[in-house]
Amino acid sequence: MIGQGGAAKRIDGIDIWQIGAPPRKFQIIGFIEDTRPGGPPSMAQRDSALAAVAKQHGGDGVLIQSDVAQYAGSVTSGNAFTTFGAGSAFTTGSAISAPIVGREGRFFVIKYL
Repeated sequence: MIGQGGAAKRIDGIDIWQIGAPPRKFQIIGFIEDTRPGGPPSMAQRDSALAAVAKQHGGDGVLIQSDVAQYAGSVTSGNAFTTFGAGSAFTTGSAISAPIVGREGRFFVIKYL
């Protein structure tokens, strides 16, 4: 195959194609299925993990076939404080809610010809 170009970044000698495909001859030699939490720490490690797997199997690059975020719910945590005095009560509190997101991706491992 020959792509039309696009946008890629190079990680550990492997081209991670984020948009498009390489404008040179290549063949697909395998695929990677990746499932992980969608938060920043986990996602920051994804490209280097993809590059390591591609390199281990003789690939030169990775193409994104699909990348989906799935909302699984939210986690909420909060607290409340009540102060009593002179026949009355005063209550204050706060809460924070964070989404739980999972990411599922399929990626082609490619070899340049």
